[in-house]
Amino acid sequence: MYGIILSIFLVWRIGVVGGWTSSCWVLLLVCLLGVRKDQIDVEWKRFFIFGIPLLGIFYYFYGTGNGFWWDIANWMFENNKHPWNWDSMMNSIPFNDGAWARAIHFNRLDKLMVWIYNYGFVLSLWICIVRSYWTRSIKKMLSYALSGHLLQFPLILPFYNLILLREVWWVKHQPDLLGRSFATENDLLVNVMNCFPSMHTSISFAMLLLALREKDRIFKYMMVIYCASIIFSTMYLQIHWVLDVIAGMLFAYGTVKLADLLINLCSKLLPARFKSFYEQKKKRFSSDSVAA
Repeated sequence: MYGIILSIFLVWRIGVVGGWTSSCWVLLLVCLLGVRKDQIDVEWKRFFIFGIPLLGIFYYFYGTGNGFWWDIANWMFENNKHPWNWDSMMNSIPFNDGAWARAIHFNRLDKLMVWIYNYGFVLSLWICIVRSYWTRSIKKMLSYALSGHLLQFPLILPFYNLILLREVWWVKHQPDLLGRSFATENDLLVNVMNCFPSMHTSISFAMLLLALREKDRIFKYMMVIYCASIIFSTMYLQIHWVLDVIAGMLFAYGTVKLADLLINLCSKLLPARFKSFYEQKKKRFSSDSVAA
């Protein structure tokens, strides 16, 4: 009971730090509806010993990571000359600005796309991590986390250091459809300068690829719709170029495969005593079945 209460508290704190709206919580709850279909046979008490600290670590880095990321972004802007400037090249490619994504647009759809984009960078990841927590799977939690920000942040920095590519609306001198306000010109340029590859796309597409591995159809369908909407919103809102999106999907695929490799390698290095302790209930259940 204490483990469940602490788990719910951590999930609530994650939402508070992220400023989740009621729509965010509803989306999470819908994705949790069929969670039992993907639960593994591990005793809750044994899972909480490892799961709660791991979720707490993710929560801690979530709370501190945003400031750390913007410190890096500011440092890059102030110290990096970017050997390649792709603004003109990307703007010269037909249909690359994604204007076709706004062929149909109206006020309510604009607001929906803004909500999807603003929360999509972290909400898609947290939905998957929280759900994997309730499946009692440490492996899944690590898989989602590594395939998301933990690996993507360090791996994407070389691209952002070498390539200067600004958001579509800025290059084409259009209004910012996100309606952002920037205190200084420096703040504006820091926000719009790193486009290739699209990290909104790479995070959401990585979550989509991993979600397709789950058994629960509700979760899979919801994540396909939600993650695809995040990717679409980057073009609808005139933020990312089409080639940014394609590059983001390829980047996500490579990150997921790298995360799989790392997890498989680390699992082989785990002591047998740890594995037997964590999987004890599963082994006892199997032996009882054989005896029956």
